[in-house]
Amino acid sequence: MTEKKFSGYIKRGDITCAEVIDDEIIKVEPSAPLHIKHRGNFPEWLKDRSADLDRSYMRNILKHLNLPVLDCETAVKYVHAVSVTDTFWIKPNNSGLTYKDVIFKNDLYHKAALIGDPDLFSKEKIHSPEITNLGSYNKGWKLVGGEWFMYKSGLPLEIWSEIFTFSLANRLGLNAVEYKCIDGFSVCKCFVSDTSCFEPAKAVIGADTSYEKNLDIMRRYNLQKEYFDIIFLDAIVRNGDRHEFNYGFITDADGINLAPNFDNNMAMFWNGIPTILDRKDPLVLDFKEIIKQNEYDIPRLTADDIKFAYDRAFNECAGKINMPAIPFDTVLDFCLNAYRQI
Repeated sequence: MTEKKFSGYIKRGDITCAEVIDDEIIKVEPSAPLHIKHRGNFPEWLKDRSADLDRSYMRNILKHLNLPVLDCETAVKYVHAVSVTDTFWIKPNNSGLTYKDVIFKNDLYHKAALIGDPDLFSKEKIHSPEITNLGSYNKGWKLVGGEWFMYKSGLPLEIWSEIFTFSLANRLGLNAVEYKCIDGFSVCKCFVSDTSCFEPAKAVIGADTSYEKNLDIMRRYNLQKEYFDIIFLDAIVRNGDRHEFNYGFITDADGINLAPNFDNNMAMFWNGIPTILDRKDPLVLDFKEIIKQNEYDIPRLTADDIKFAYDRAFNECAGKINMPAIPFDTVLDFCLNAYRQI
């Protein structure tokens, strides 16, 4: 059966920012999503808002909701394309819904999305934020005191690497999302306000994450420095997972800014402690080449900064996950060898 095409409006809160007829964008306002303004593809925008439906626990949630498994567009439409990380949603023609009607109000499927819930199929069917919870790792949104927190599963080294990277960024004065270890998971607070929207880089650049393409975009918005801060840290901690959904923009009434650095669980020693520490890897070499052609004040990195991040990461993880030993000298050489080349 072919999914019925959508006709109606893309809303930002209760403001209409685009009109759609049979999945075709026919009118775009300045407040529209960056994807709609730059790429103009409504079905692709819907798909890009979907959780990775290959995650095993997500399939159980879809079955519970009587939704077709692995059909991104149908799943996103089911929740009116609402996401915790922005205020966009879709309103069909002749609908009386308001933003207050469609926003997520509970975290009933938090456990089901994160680790699996044997009681899922006995629970109420709701519009869940897990449907638009992006990423390949098992994760779940938890509502605490009226605020949303992201819980993400991972091996001990992945959680440690996430916390180490935030700690080093924080120490260096770089804008980054704070991560903690809670109940054996990597946890961060949703980093957008009630009136701002996170929009992934894919919305503007497509799938091209090359430094050159990104800098062309960043110059349009005068965000070169903020972008260099992210890829500088990527080079130091060897985060090779900076794909088009792992960074992006914050848009609000004041304009557009780069989102804080987030999602670094595949940095540092996430899959084991390396035996070669000379850091002749592409992340270092490519960054070194790109800054030859651009102005950027490289942050000062010292052994004390690395020790601060190392200690904080271990202290945060202590007694919460089964951490293997990571010699400080190995971490020091790993980071400083990259820094010295840069």
